[in-house]
Amino acid sequence: MIKIFIPSQIANNYTNGIHELNAKGDKLDQVITSLDEQYPGIKSALSEGFACALENEIVHDWFDEELDNVRSVRFIPAIEGG
Repeated sequence: MIKIFIPSQIANNYTNGIHELNAKGDKLDQVITSLDEQYPGIKSALSEGFACALENEIVHDWFDEELDNVRSVRFIPAIEGG
């Protein structure tokens, strides 16, 4: 089981304020799809404007990430700039 931590703005809109969720899956896309079945619309919301940290390491192009030995996933607002 993987712990998924989501920001307040997503929790308030999709999970009745729950910030910490549990899910299963081998790839992050599978985990998010599973969450979307429980909380319709959360997949789309997390896909836009959020970065992802797997075990505290921020990853890019995270949708296809393998989750071997990953126990926690954190979604954080993406920071843009240059």
